[in-house]
Amino acid sequence: MISYYFVTAILSFLNLVAFIYRDNGKKTSYYLKILLIIQCVANLGYLALGVSRTLEEAILANKITYLGGCFMPPIMAYYMCSLCNIKVNRWIKSFCFFFSVAVYAMVLSTGFSNFYYMSIRMGEVHNATTLIVEHGIGHNFFYIILYGYMAADIIITIIAFIKKQVSKKNLYLLITMQSITIIAFLLGRAIDPTFEIIPAVYVVDGFILVMIQMQLSQYILEDSIYAAMQQNNTTGYVVLDSNNKFIGCNDIAKKCIPGLADCRVDTFISQKEELGFLEEWIRLFKDSEDSKCVQTMQYKDFYYECVIRTLITDKKHTGYIIELQDCTDRKKYMDLLSNYNAELEQQVEQQIKQIKLIQQKTVLGMANMVENRDNNIGGHITRTSDVIEILIETIKENHLLELSDEFCRDLIKAAPMHDLGKIAIEDRILQKPGRFTDEEFEIMKTHAEKSAEIIEKILRGVEEEHFVNVAVNVARYHHEKWNGAGYPMGLSGERIPLEARMMAIADVYDALVSKRCYKDAMSFSKAYEIIIESMGSHFDPGLEQAFIMSRDKLEAYYTNAEVEEG
Repeated sequence: MISYYFVTAILSFLNLVAFIYRDNGKKTSYYLKILLIIQCVANLGYLALGVSRTLEEAILANKITYLGGCFMPPIMAYYMCSLCNIKVNRWIKSFCFFFSVAVYAMVLSTGFSNFYYMSIRMGEVHNATTLIVEHGIGHNFFYIILYGYMAADIIITIIAFIKKQVSKKNLYLLITMQSITIIAFLLGRAIDPTFEIIPAVYVVDGFILVMIQMQLSQYILEDSIYAAMQQNNTTGYVVLDSNNKFIGCNDIAKKCIPGLADCRVDTFISQKEELGFLEEWIRLFKDSEDSKCVQTMQYKDFYYECVIRTLITDKKHTGYIIELQDCTDRKKYMDLLSNYNAELEQQVEQQIKQIKLIQQKTVLGMANMVENRDNNIGGHITRTSDVIEILIETIKENHLLELSDEFCRDLIKAAPMHDLGKIAIEDRILQKPGRFTDEEFEIMKTHAEKSAEIIEKILRGVEEEHFVNVAVNVARYHHEKWNGAGYPMGLSGERIPLEARMMAIADVYDALVSKRCYKDAMSFSKAYEIIIESMGSHFDPGLEQAFIMSRDKLEAYYTNAEVEEG
């Protein structure tokens, strides 16, 4: 019998050694570790009981064996719940644990009271010491543990079958273990009550538990991911506590951030100058409302994408974890793509400029064609554009109106296009030296609408929207009058776009002071008087002050133009 106890003790120890060897640092259930340790201790207790020589030694050894009887059933139930992904209320766990403690306290009272054993004396079975006892009231509580947890284990197994979250192999092993335990216990008591079958049951149970854990290791997602990451060997991890103290890192992180190599655990990263950027990252992460913060760092020729997340332990914020992922290839690809896009954008921009230049030259070429066909307006498009520029300069210098730089630039640019529609007017009308008949004048008036249509067709979709709108308004409405007597729409007041109102002054003023085939140039004073008198009827009275303040510049401009022509 002593040999039996010795062998079971050795086998229990071998189960524990096998588990530790197969565990190899993996994340496994601590319930299983405790179970295997208690089995070893309990079987050593049986061996100690078998070789005891005094009653005191036998009682002490018996108390050791009861570590298995009192604590293995609840721990086994906890382990099975954990294995089968069944959540148990913390209060239930606490009650079960303290109940086992209470029962074991009754066992410890052996030799001092008769509550657990009413009487106890030494005996011998198969050359091994045993205890002959008479059970007390307290022993009934032990049966509650024994049979209660047998039933609980069966229920847990049934629930696991229903939930389908455990592999069938592990479930079959659990059923085998439960069956062996129950059958061995019942048959042992029925056939030979003096023979202790429990040490052998512990050995078999321990062996099956090790097999379950070996089978389970391939289903533990965290372990599989960790193993894959270790094999990949490209991701670094740095862990800091909530006070920015260094907790630890892996070898990859040490290579990425050399300052970590000689950083001691519990060192504030602020104390190491080369790690100051980590503290700045944590600060940025705290200030953001996101669940993570992404930063980029470079070490030598390598680039790393660094993701900062909150470290949660038992649902509490305990620190920060920084993940460093090698993104060198992606960074080089993005740089290459960025450079290509920059070159492409530059080429497109150059082509757009070229297209716009061609468009401008085309439009100005058409305007010059009109001017060359119309003997009455030589140099008109250039002069009116210059007059517009003088008016704008005066308005901006004296803050007479709020004009944007974009508006001023586009109006000066659009001014030469205001008579483009004359290209569609017949030569007999366009080149007529005298005044037009009513019929001819009606035909001539169509040039405003035709100018706008030409600009729309040529520039829309090529030039900027604002410039096209200004150019169209200048062409279509520069013959409208403030009092509504103009054409082609008969608009009045501020319904006429500002750019067209300004163009009207430039157009009429140039016509007055310029020599035409059918008239001489009008004096500056007379032209000035006509424009001023027409303010409020033909022209926008809001532009009167700008025209008055531009008088000297306009007369100087036309005087120089006459000298150059002469």
